[in-house]
Amino acid sequence: MKLGSLRWKLTASHLLLVVFSLALAAAYLVPALVQLQTEMYERAVLSQARMAARMLEGSQAGGLTLSQLDAAANRLAWRPEVYVGVKDADGQAPATSRWAQAGPVPPEVTAALHGAPSPVDIRYDPVLGETRLFAAAPLVSNGRVTGVVQISVPHVWVQAVLNRVWTALGTALLLGAAAAWLLGAWRARALSAPVQELAFTAGRISAGDLASRATVASRDEIGNLAAAFNRMADQLSQKLDALTEERTKIEAIISSMSDAVVATDGAGRLLLLNGAARDLLGLRPDDAGRPAADALGDHAVWRALDHTARRGTDAAEEFTLGSGARERLFHLNATPLRAAGGRNAGAVAVVRDVTEFRRAERLRRDLTANVSHELRTPLTSIKGFTETLLAGAAADEQACRRFLTIIDAEATRLMTLVDDLMALSRLESRAEPMELGPVRLDALVEEAASRLRPQAAQHHIALRASAAGTLVVTADADRILQVFTNLIDNAIKFTPEGGAVEVTLREDGADAVVSVTDSGRGIPPDDLPRIFDRFYRVERSRSREAGGSGLGLAIAKHIVDAHGGRIMVTSRPGAGSTFSVALPLAREATSAPAN
Repeated sequence: MKLGSLRWKLTASHLLLVVFSLALAAAYLVPALVQLQTEMYERAVLSQARMAARMLEGSQAGGLTLSQLDAAANRLAWRPEVYVGVKDADGQAPATSRWAQAGPVPPEVTAALHGAPSPVDIRYDPVLGETRLFAAAPLVSNGRVTGVVQISVPHVWVQAVLNRVWTALGTALLLGAAAAWLLGAWRARALSAPVQELAFTAGRISAGDLASRATVASRDEIGNLAAAFNRMADQLSQKLDALTEERTKIEAIISSMSDAVVATDGAGRLLLLNGAARDLLGLRPDDAGRPAADALGDHAVWRALDHTARRGTDAAEEFTLGSGARERLFHLNATPLRAAGGRNAGAVAVVRDVTEFRRAERLRRDLTANVSHELRTPLTSIKGFTETLLAGAAADEQACRRFLTIIDAEATRLMTLVDDLMALSRLESRAEPMELGPVRLDALVEEAASRLRPQAAQHHIALRASAAGTLVVTADADRILQVFTNLIDNAIKFTPEGGAVEVTLREDGADAVVSVTDSGRGIPPDDLPRIFDRFYRVERSRSREAGGSGLGLAIAKHIVDAHGGRIMVTSRPGAGSTFSVALPLAREATSAPAN
């Protein structure tokens, strides 16, 4: 039994109650027992004195003297410590008595001489040096008190009897206390066992064992408490399961989000961060619980979280990370977290990479502007020449033919622009599937060069094509031929007379690379990142003069991307440009028709 436990307290309380009750009873019984025993002994001594007086009255009637009566009385003592003697009518012992003593007459002797009820006196006897009981009875002769018989016994005899009583009483108290301890321990165990079972079960539940239940069979208040406890545990388990399931769902949703999610508590510590937040902000999984200021540093996300948590208002802003070609634009929304009572409990921020979204918006704006511009120029020309013809120029056959030729060229330009837009739209939406098959690139390169050699010769440009062997890819032959034709055509358009355009085919690891190199004026470095955008022209006026729609390179890039390849450009102003197309080689070399 552990000291301080409930069982120990119940046992001690039961024992204290029993001991206190026994002590209270003893406190009442001890004085009564002492008085009762003393009175019994006094009555016994007084009875002995009266009996001795009756016996000696007969001897006195026979003519015995006082000294003779005293000697006869001495012989009535039943123990050496007992005094039985006779005193005269004045209360004095005979001179021959061994108990003779001068002094005042004792009160019991005086009372006996006067015929009053004789009390028993307890006093110290200086002769014997001890406390004794004294009793006296009158000697009567012819109706007259002629003396008294006095008996004295040691008071210690009364104490000896009481000592035996004390021993018995003490033994009874000890036995009662022991019985109370055993009974109290048994009852305490019976009472504390259900409570200990409840405490043990509560400890297991707090340690995470939510399936643990209290086993209490009693039907008293403790049994009711155990039943209520088990019901509470069932409800707690159900609610925790529901919360765990809900938390798992939320964590799964947050973890699968492509947007970065970061939350802080009221103390500014990181409360939650998903995988996207770790990748974007460079955080580690163990950063959860750290102060956000230490983990994030002076970052736009931390500033927004701190501002939102302190002021309790939403915040939204955009910020950039990186520089140059790696610069990314992010949009941040921060919202305060509310605790019970509306108190601010932190903030949560959602960060989204809007680089591509903003780029798409810019492209849409540019497309709208470029399409409008590209359509307006030929339409304006067509309308102007048409109005001129309607105004009377149709009568001049030579002017009419020239104007109609221009209108036809502008209409053809419009048709080319619309066709290119439709082709680009189909490529982006994948509306037309690729007709893939084994294609010999060396044959396609030669075919594209053959088609454009007359155009190159017309501008006095040398067009050369070379292939490092037979290289086969899996591709749509018509689409790839369109790409090569567009690249060679652009090279011819932007190469001055007397220049050269060289088309080469080589193997580079697992790819086949076709490069188109011209000797034109090159492309400025600032224009290289946007060279494949729709309607983007390095030299707008010269491009229009050459009849281009500004969509050729965009179409070429989409075709190459659809084949799992890459299209690249390198250029130096004044040193020409090189456009390269890398396509994965077919796994098995298979011959294909030249076209």
